[in-house]
Amino acid sequence: MKPSRLIPLLAALAFAVPAAAAPVVANVRAAQRPGTHLVDIYYDATDDAGLPLTVTVLVSADGGATWNIPAVTLTGAAGPGVAAGLNHQIVWDAGVDWPGQFTSQCRVRVLADDGSGLPAPAGMVYVPPGAFQMGDNLDSETDAQPVHNVFVSAFFMDKNLVSGLQWVGIYNWAVGHGYTFDYVGSWFAPNHPVQSIDWNDAVKWCNARSEMEGRTPCYYTSAAQTTVYRTGDLNLANACVKWNANGYRLPTEAEWEKAARGGLVGKRYPWGDTINGSDANYGGSGNPFVVNNPATTPVGYYNGNQTPAGVDMANGYGLYDMAGNVQEMCWDWYSAAYYGDATALNDPRGPGGTGYRVSRGGSWVSVASECRSALRGELGPSPYSSRFYGFRSVLAPGQP
Repeated sequence: MKPSRLIPLLAALAFAVPAAAAPVVANVRAAQRPGTHLVDIYYDATDDAGLPLTVTVLVSADGGATWNIPAVTLTGAAGPGVAAGLNHQIVWDAGVDWPGQFTSQCRVRVLADDGSGLPAPAGMVYVPPGAFQMGDNLDSETDAQPVHNVFVSAFFMDKNLVSGLQWVGIYNWAVGHGYTFDYVGSWFAPNHPVQSIDWNDAVKWCNARSEMEGRTPCYYTSAAQTTVYRTGDLNLANACVKWNANGYRLPTEAEWEKAARGGLVGKRYPWGDTINGSDANYGGSGNPFVVNNPATTPVGYYNGNQTPAGVDMANGYGLYDMAGNVQEMCWDWYSAAYYGDATALNDPRGPGGTGYRVSRGGSWVSVASECRSALRGELGPSPYSSRFYGFRSVLAPGQP
């Protein structure tokens, strides 16, 4: 039987990336392949710099007012490593990403980035906008199911976990400017990740980092967003965050997973489906960078310790330690049922709640399966610290 019609002929638009960027995308054409749910997208891409391009597809259902329809199941000239050229083809399986939908206002947008148009701040990398498949499609983590397509706007993320040296420099500035912390932090060596801090400490540190650099802080003591969060342990809600500020903040859970996957689809780990000691530092991995320290290894855990930030394998976005070393704190409250929320599809910021926040990525005491990109952890409420938890921060792009 012939497949039902999903969308009519797409009136595709040609878009160029911002003027500051080198690549230019033009001559975009798109149409549904007759009798199928496949959409053929063609475009031309030029780049004076001659660099490999990362190509992203955005889809709109309202004539271009918003671009939030998931477009993840792509083959052809999409994703990283695309060379500039004419008449590139992408095939989008809309039947997988957007089943049963119909609109006469569908538009397709193709973006190309060579990394030169959006220079990342020092120590950060650029994560491009677009949809990705969030959740566990390989194992049986019920709190990470169903797998669902989520659109995430572009952002910058710290290339490495926040190190002890980076932590203490901003910590010392912060305590001299009205900040208080539950813990001073600990680290095995200055270039190792900071740990033994709690979630509220990490949030306040992000605010201090923002103020120290003359940026607008993201976190405030109430929904009025008038008093910068500098002291105490507060159960901050989404309304307490100035999401459009140019300051630093913790990644949302969706941002973290998109970043961890590094542009890959449906893989267990940030670089593929396997993991070993040459990739990451986890319990019993035999990672060559581990400095064994029995004095700081809890009884009953594997004999190991942290590795320096940034020495293990990077993923497709150039992010290090997205699996193992220390678990990473995220913004969101934890909810086992959160993935069943059909509204959490566009830049989700987590459910409301109290109690536990989300942690991701596994640590140096985790077994290999606990380092998977889809695995969700629970981080105890402040004041709670552990040598197994650290963090990294994110920044909105295009902000002064």
